Amino acid sequence: MASKLEKAVEIYRSLGYEETDFEDILNLGIGSGEEQKIVREGLKSGEWLEIKQLSENSYGFVPVVDVDLGKLAIFAIRVGVDAKRAAHILRQGSEVALKAVEARGETYAMNFIKAACTSNRRIWEHSLSVLGTLAIKLVHQMNLDIPESVEYMKDWAAVAATVLGSERKEQNFDEGFAPAKEDIIRRFIEHIEMGISVNVPSTGPFSKVLIWGVENNVLTKEAAMEQVFYALNIAQRPGDRKELMNILEQIGLTDDDIRSRAETIIPLLGLGETALLERFAPVLIENASEDLLYQVLISCSFAKVKKIKKMILNAALKREKPKSAKEYEEWILLYKQDEDKSISKLADSLEKAWGLELEKEDVKEEVQGL
Repeated sequence: MASKLEKAVEIYRSLGYEETDFEDILNLGIGSGEEQKIVREGLKSGEWLEIKQLSENSYGFVPVVDVDLGKLAIFAIRVGVDAKRAAHILRQGSEVALKAVEARGETYAMNFIKAACTSNRRIWEHSLSVLGTLAIKLVHQMNLDIPESVEYMKDWAAVAATVLGSERKEQNFDEGFAPAKEDIIRRFIEHIEMGISVNVPSTGPFSKVLIWGVENNVLTKEAAMEQVFYALNIAQRPGDRKELMNILEQIGLTDDDIRSRAETIIPLLGLGETALLERFAPVLIENASEDLLYQVLISCSFAKVKKIKKMILNAALKREKPKSAKEYEEWILLYKQDEDKSISKLADSLEKAWGLELEKEDVKEEVQGL
C-alpha cells in the first residue's frame, strides 16, 4: 500500500511538475480540492532525505522519493503546507520560491521569515543563512514590516554588506538573486533602527553597514550617534561595546558629543572596560560640572588596567581643585593604596593639588567598604 508521501508524489507527477523546467512550474495547476488534501497530508511532515551507504567507505543523504525535491517543495508551498514546513523543505532561495511564498500572503510570509532565519541554518555566527536572501527579498518586495528578529537582522546585514560593497561575497550569496542596491537603501534607516533595537551583534557586518550609511549620506551622523549610544547602553557583550566604540570613532565622534551625553555615559564607565574608559573618561573628568564630577570619578574606580588608572589621575590633575574637595578623599585613597608605585605617586600629587592631607594607615577600613 502506498504511503501518504508516495500518494502526494503521484499527484505531483501527474500534474507535470517533474518534466517541467523549474522556472516554469508556477504555470502548472495544483490539482482538485481532493487531490490538494491528499498532497497536504503527504507533504506536511516527515523527512525527504535519509542517510544511506553510497560506497564501501562513504555515506550520504539520498532522497526517499525519486523526484526533484526543489520542485516538490514549491508544489508543497502552493498546495498549502504551513510556513514552518515550507522553511524546512526549501533548500535555497529563488525567484520561483519568492513568488510561491508571496502568493500565500503577508502573514504566511512573515511566519516563513521567522522560521527561515535561524542560527542553525548559517555556517558561523554572522554568515548568511541558507534562506536569508529569500527572507530579505520578501520583506522588500512585499513591503512587509521589518521583522523584530536578531536572526533576520544578521541576514540583512550580511546581504547589505555584500550588495553595498563593504564586505566580500558570502558563501550563500547568489548574485543573480540578490536584492537591488536601491532596495537596500530604500529601507536602510528602518533596518538600522530595528537592528539597534533588537541588539544585533556589532561584531558582525552590521557595524560596517552602519558606517557605510554615514559615509554615503544615507544616514546622518547625528542619527547614527543616537543609535550607537543607545546600542552601547543595551549591549550585553564587551566585544560588542568595543566595536560600537570603533563605530563612533569612524563616524566622527567629538569631545562635544561626549560632553553633551555625560549623564548617559557615566553608567558605562562603571563597567570598567578599557575601550570605554580610554575615550570617555578623560573628556568627562576634565570637563564635567562639579555636580557630575563625583559620579564620574566613582564610576571610573572600576578601571583594572594600569594605563587607564594613570590616565584617570592625570585627567583629574588637569582640573582646578573642586569646591568640595574633601568629598573625594576616599576616592583618592583607593589610588594612594595601589600596589603600583607610579599610580600611588600620581594620587599623592592629586592629594597635594587639591589641598588634602590623607594617611594610608588611617583609612584601611574605609577603603575596604568601597
